[in-house]
Formats: sequence, C-alpha cells, structure tokens
Amino acid sequence: MKIRYGKKTDKKEYLKTQKEAFPNLDVKRDTKFFLEKVKNKEIFIVEEKGEYVGHSCFQKYLYDPPFAVSVFGQEMAVKKKFRGNGYGSALRKRLIQYCKKNKIPVIYNATGDYKGNKAIKFHKKHGFKVVGKLKEVDPNSEYKYGQIFMALQVP
Repeated sequence: MKIRYGKKTDKKEYLKTQKEAFPNLDVKRDTKFFLEKVKNKEIFIVEEKGEYVGHSCFQKYLYDPPFAVSVFGQEMAVKKKFRGNGYGSALRKRLIQYCKKNKIPVIYNATGDYKGNKAIKFHKKHGFKVVGKLKEVDPNSEYKYGQIFMALQVP
C-alpha cells in the first residue's frame, strides 16, 4: 500500500471513485474541486500495486475562523472492491500524521445524519466525537438529510 499526494493525472480515477461512492456527482463541480485539492496539496491517494484504490480530501484552516488551526475532512472514498481492507483507515491515519507534523491540533468532519450511515461508525472508530448537528438549510441541496459534525483532538 502506498499513500501519496494527488496529481492531475489522477482525475479520471478520482471522478470514477467519487461517482461510485456519491452517485449524485456533478462532474464539472467535482473536477474543479479535485484540481483545487491537487494544487493545494490537500488530497491523499491510496494505491495498491500501482492501482488507484481511493482518496481523502481535506481543507486547511490555518487562520480563518471558526476553524482556525484545524483541518476539515472533506471527500473520502474507497472503490467498492477494496472496501473493508483497511484502506480508509490508512487514509485517516495519514491525515492524522499530517496534522501532527504540521502542529494542527484538531480535525473536523461532517457526514450525513441518516440511519445506517457507516461513516459515523468509521469516524468514531478513529476517535472522532459528535460535536454538533445541522439540519439541511438549503432547499436545493443534493442531500435529503442534515449533517453530523465530528471532531478529533490530534494526539
């Protein structure tokens, strides 16, 4: 297993993996998002024997309130055929290492507030705690549910 920063050449596999995990994908929006993450070195890619397995995107908030000196976990997806083999956990651990190295004391994350959301259990397994909830405020949102906000104090 290898984890590295994303490159522009990862775009096709990134979009394919996103579509598999998030069927309501907006290709134009997600392409722009991906390119911004690559430019800012805010995306980790996990590979197995040279094959794209998944990714984890994040946003650094070094000066901007309300998340000053923190990281906000954004998109994270692992291809279906690789799920359940520790790749998501490896990506999460890599982000924690990144935060330790850069003296960033907290990681925030949001996920859907709906019954059976496996991401909640995944993040709790990695030490995240629920810090708040938000009902959807945008009637035009692509989601039909609110969000749960979670945080981890970086050890």
